[in-house]
This record gives sequence, structure tokens and C-alpha cells, in this order.
Amino acid sequence: MSLLDLCRRTARSTFGIERLRPEQESAMVALLEGRDALVALPTGFGKSLIYQVPAMILERPTIVVSPLIALMADQERALRSRGVPVVVLHSRLRAAERRAALEQLAAGGRLVVLTTPETLESHATAPCFESARPALLCVDEAHCISEWGHDFRPSYLRLGAVRERLGNPPTLALTATATPRVRGDIAERLRLRDPVVLIAPAHRENLRLSVEITPGPEKFGAAGRRIRVLRRPGIIYCATTAAVDQLAGALARARIPVVRYHGKMRAADRAAAQRQFMQPSRRLIMVATSAFGMGIDKPNIRYIVHYQAPGSLEQYVQEIGRAGRDGRPAQCVLLFDRADLEIQERLQALSRPTVWHLSRLETALTAWAIEHRAPTAAALAYSAGVPARIGEVLLSDLEQAGLVQRDQEGGIIIAVPLEIFRAGARDLVAKLKTFRYEGERRLGAVAAYTQSEECRSVFLRRYFGEEHPPRCGTCDRCRAIRAAATRAGPSQESHSAKARRAHDRPTRSAHSGS
Repeated sequence: MSLLDLCRRTARSTFGIERLRPEQESAMVALLEGRDALVALPTGFGKSLIYQVPAMILERPTIVVSPLIALMADQERALRSRGVPVVVLHSRLRAAERRAALEQLAAGGRLVVLTTPETLESHATAPCFESARPALLCVDEAHCISEWGHDFRPSYLRLGAVRERLGNPPTLALTATATPRVRGDIAERLRLRDPVVLIAPAHRENLRLSVEITPGPEKFGAAGRRIRVLRRPGIIYCATTAAVDQLAGALARARIPVVRYHGKMRAADRAAAQRQFMQPSRRLIMVATSAFGMGIDKPNIRYIVHYQAPGSLEQYVQEIGRAGRDGRPAQCVLLFDRADLEIQERLQALSRPTVWHLSRLETALTAWAIEHRAPTAAALAYSAGVPARIGEVLLSDLEQAGLVQRDQEGGIIIAVPLEIFRAGARDLVAKLKTFRYEGERRLGAVAAYTQSEECRSVFLRRYFGEEHPPRCGTCDRCRAIRAAATRAGPSQESHSAKARRAHDRPTRSAHSGS
């Protein structure tokens, strides 16, 4: 039996999937042949199946790295329901759960191990992963490894070195949103060897895109008009927790079934809201910040409304991709006000390293070094007076430049003479300025998307590297062009418009059949 036939049979018998997508099949076969793969497919394309099927064919464990513990819990439940042997390993496990998971890992055989980057490199658990000699390493949400991505996680940066310690197993990088620059960064940082690269268009054809230019004072009324005519369930994304609370409260007072979700709520309240929304029979509106959504696979979400503009087109594509996973049409509405970009700029500034942060960290680490002490990353950030996440980002840059390193206990030590360390830290200033410009560029792309007169799908797909994408025919821009042509009448329709439609029609058909 060929590897492709084996994948198809496993997908059918274990996961109930009768037909795999061509991109899924190509990636699965490549991994089983021992090759690396980088796969960028939109939300709803079944990326997880790409590692799940080989995991049930390979004879040794498959390690899956995920950025969110909540996401891992959902994946664990789904795999257990299919009878797939699976364990989770992360910092929040109780001692007995952790011990049982490690025993299963040590036993080897077919096993999916869901874990975090921190657990994978922890001194307590790293030897267990290494001795298991995994058959496959999967990095989910792989764009988190790129400093040029919209959701950078410093802990992802060390996965290339971790992979080597695991014995360089075939590695799968999965993401829904990666520009060509980010894809290159993923391949380099994970040390992928001549990977098979599979990319599908960033926009699914069943998503109906539209933008309304809506000044702030008019937002609530515009959202209300949309909600009255759109079928539930749906998600309304806001940029701030205050906007979530205000909008959700107003909808509740109007007796509209609504739940809310943001990072300032208690964990138990967030979990309860998510459970309510995810119930198949419930048709609620979820009002949330971007904290809600990663790993959400409710198939019948009928609309996504962005009450305020997102911070990047990468974030936007991820969020609208949560609609219409059942393949039926879904509405994706962006209510845009230029003031939204100012909100996003302030939010990004809170998490972006600055020259001031770098100076504080440099001074603090120098003081520790003079005392011949090696602080942990958390202790160093605290003593420097910088947020822990920003401290991790800066330490990753300093490590990459060879200026600092971590000892066996995880302590940070300066790896060069102090004069060279100080000079090297100053060299990072230009990089910090570049990151600031990159954030501004992403916000500028959001503004350009809202103002563009071309097909919304064409704009998004070109942003993600597709050279000649076809028009979707269903977005607000395409509908406006079609309406204008209808009003003009066949005799007055421009030759260029006819030629454009004739060019688009076969291209779109070929794409939809791929």
C-alpha cells in the first residue's frame, strides 16, 4: 500500500474523514518520507489533521508544540473522542497528572504529546522528550516564531535548538497567516531542511467581505443594524476590554443573547462564556477581544463583525477565518474609523520593546554580572523594571547576537566582556526602531485595505504573497462593480469590464476545484 493510500485509509478509519485536501495529502506524505514541511492554510482547512494522521501511522511519539494551554485542552478532548492516544504536558498539571503523562511518554509507541515551548525545554522534562526520540515534531501557530509576525512569542525562538536535541525529527510548521517574509523566518528559525512548502489562498471563497467607514459615535448604531439582519451565532471583535464590556452590556439590556470574553475577566468566567458559545445548540453573540478565538472550531458561525479595526491584516484573516467553517456563506464586516488605528498603536506600544527598555535591561544585567550572579529571566525583568514579556524579547535578541547565554539552571549570564556587551546592546537600537516601523506598516496595510476600491479578496491574497489572485465576486467591492455594470446596461458596459470578467471566470473555477 502506498503512503498516500495509507493516509487516506487512516483519515477515514480513525477520524471519519472521507476525502483529504490535496495540500493535506502532500504534507502527510512528505512527513512520512522523512521530509520537513511548512504549511500555510486558512483557518478551517484542517491543518491539525496533517500531523494527526501520520501520528497514527508512525511507531514513535509525535510532539505538538502549541502556544496556548486552553487550545491544547480542546485538542486533547477532540483526539480522545476519536480514540487517539494523547497526553498533555504543561506547567499547570497536577503532580499525579504530570507523572502519568511522563510515564506514557517513556513507554513510547504511537502517541500525540501536546506541550508548550517552555515545557519542551524545561530542565525537568527536556530529558524525557529527548529519550523518547519522537518520530515527528509539529509546531502549531508557527508564525509565533517570527519577530516579523503579528503574534511573536519569544519562547518559540529556541525551538530550532530544541529540535536538534530531539534528534532532528521531521518537522511540520503550521500556520494560517504568514507573509512570504514570515514564512522565510519560520523555515530559518526552525532549521527546516529543504521543506515542502504548501500554501493555500488566505481567503476562503464562502466568506463575504465588506467594509463600512463608520465614525466612532455611529459604531453602535451600525453594529445594531447589522446584528438585526444577520443570523446568529456570530462574533463581534473589539480592540479594548472597555468596548467589549460596553457593547455586551448594551446588547444584554436589549435582551439579545450575548456573552463576552476578554483578558481582564476571571479565568472561570472566560471559560464559562466560551462553553456557552461553543454549545452546538446555542446561537449566541460573542463580544470579545482578540484573546478569544485561537482553536475555536464551532462550524456554524455565521458572521464576524469587527467593531474596531484589528492591529494587522494577519490578525484580521485569522479572526474572519473562524466564520463559516461548515462551508456555508458567512458575513465578515469591518466597521472602520481611523481613530481605531490610534487605539491599536497604543496597544502595540505597550508590548513593543523600546530603547528605554533595552537600556534598563542592559544596566540591570551589568549590575548582576558585576556581583557574579546569574538572574532568571523573570528576576532580571523585575530588577530592570520592564514587563516580563518585553524582557524575554530583548533577551532573545541578545542571545541571538551572542552577547548573553543561559546556564544549566536557566540563569542569564553575559557571554562577552562588558565593553563588548554594552556596544552590542547599542547595536540593537536600530532593530528596535525597525520593529516600530513594522508595526506602523501593518497598521497602514489595514487602512489601505479599507480604502481600496479593488476586490477585498484580491487585496488580502496579494498581501500574503499571491501574485495574480482572481476576484471573489462576492465582496462589497465586487457587488458594487456588478451593480454599476447592471445599471449601465449591456450596451454601455466597458470593454475592459467584459474582458476582466471573462478572465476571472475560468481562473476562479480552476481554483475552486483545486
